[in-house]
Amino acid sequence: MLHAWGPSSLRSDIMSFTSLREVIELAEQQNITIAELMIQTEVQQKSMPREAIIEKMAEQFKVMEEAVLRGTKSAVMSRTGLTGGDGYRLHQYAQNGKSFINPVTLNAAANALAVSEVNAAMGRIVATPTAGSAGILPAVLVHALDSGKFPRERIVLSMFTASALGLVIANKASISGAAGGCQAEIGSATAMAAGTLVELAGGTPKQVGNAIGIALKNSLGLVCDPVAGLVEIPCILRNGLHAITAQAAADMALAGVVSIIPPDEVVHVMHEVGQQMPESLRETGIGGLAGTPTGKKLKEQVFGGKSSGCGPAQYQSAYEIIGPVMVGPSSSHTAGAVRIGNIARQLLNEQPLFVRFSLMGSFAETYQGHGTDLALIAGVMGMTTMDEGIPKAKSIAEENGLQYEFTKRVLGSYHPNTVLVELSGATQTVKVLASSLGGGKVEVQELNDYPLKFSGERTTLVIHHTDRKGVISELSGILYQKGLNIARMANERSKINGPAITICEIDNQIGEDLLTTLKNEIPIIDEILIIQTK
Repeated sequence: MLHAWGPSSLRSDIMSFTSLREVIELAEQQNITIAELMIQTEVQQKSMPREAIIEKMAEQFKVMEEAVLRGTKSAVMSRTGLTGGDGYRLHQYAQNGKSFINPVTLNAAANALAVSEVNAAMGRIVATPTAGSAGILPAVLVHALDSGKFPRERIVLSMFTASALGLVIANKASISGAAGGCQAEIGSATAMAAGTLVELAGGTPKQVGNAIGIALKNSLGLVCDPVAGLVEIPCILRNGLHAITAQAAADMALAGVVSIIPPDEVVHVMHEVGQQMPESLRETGIGGLAGTPTGKKLKEQVFGGKSSGCGPAQYQSAYEIIGPVMVGPSSSHTAGAVRIGNIARQLLNEQPLFVRFSLMGSFAETYQGHGTDLALIAGVMGMTTMDEGIPKAKSIAEENGLQYEFTKRVLGSYHPNTVLVELSGATQTVKVLASSLGGGKVEVQELNDYPLKFSGERTTLVIHHTDRKGVISELSGILYQKGLNIARMANERSKINGPAITICEIDNQIGEDLLTTLKNEIPIIDEILIIQTK
């Protein structure tokens, strides 16, 4: 019998979350749930108390509930006016008892529509694992809570199950529509939700795996074809239908139905299918439903006929999958764009006066519909993913004297959601080439033309210094003496004994006293910045 939700001794290492087989076997060996494995990993990785880790997830669930309630109790309209009110309509329809499927089940679909409509209205949601698929997990979990079968505490803990499953899918394949089509977003969310429901109901880890395989197989080949580049048509309706699919897949697995193709192999196939999809069907707003006569007409209606003008970093934390809490409509195009802009603002380290955004791929094709332009501007002004000022970013920029322009460019063989931010202040300039990888996760690819990668998720030291023999050893020695653990380190120089930049991502929180120590003990340091996104 699985020890469902109680504590267990911490594992000696942090899970890689690259194999569902590994997750299932570890849960079986330790006689604990997948949720418990994720909690243990998060505690070890973050060096935070268990209670704090769980409380943060409880806050995420509260945001989910609020979005469901808002969209089912009132008709929430999208920013463009193209969609809205369907969550409310379906919720009302379910009350009359005339539906083909069980009215209670229909409420799960209504929940998913509601969250997706709040997202399209640029309201607060939780990317799970992305904003485009953010309706599915909240829909089934709120539905489970409303059933009265599961206490709130169990529902919150089950979200760690979802995050563990999502981490494997993200690391083994993709959760980005621009990279893998809608199967990577809606498909991943459906699989996560199905597996989570199985564990919530007391199913075994193997049954969780079967639910993932069943759900994901049903989503293979699903293209990402947002009409006018907006996270509305067909995204909202897909969330509603796939919430029911997740519940059905969970019931199949609990009934003993087996995924003949192992879930890891299904995830691998999803990745292969995504790689074979043409670019027009991967979030560019060109092909599929977006390319129909009506789809083109709607784009013209919204935009007046104007054009909307390396291997991925590993996902490690629960909150990279259940999160971020964000203002919609897109985790890649909005939340990720805010974070990229925010990193550039921190690197500039002064009030920005002018910025040029050069966009490529999916970013370039759909940036207006997804609010990427608003998000990037908001980020360089210091806003975070939760800031309700994002929809007003352009007017706020004007008030603050920030001038901006957008262009399209081919920037190299990077993720389709890539942007070059050239930001200037009164005395400084900075160039940041960065990619939004899905689910709000970002990675800086180049800093001032130096090929330096970092995400900003951990506390990051950006050190400008002169190249000199032994400087890396001195730096790492000081960090070791301070009890700090380096998660990632990179160094680039322009020439021997010339200007250089060193990046250190640190697992721990650091203070200004460390910067003082480094400057005093390594006099060749010109500048140190602490970078971290929220």
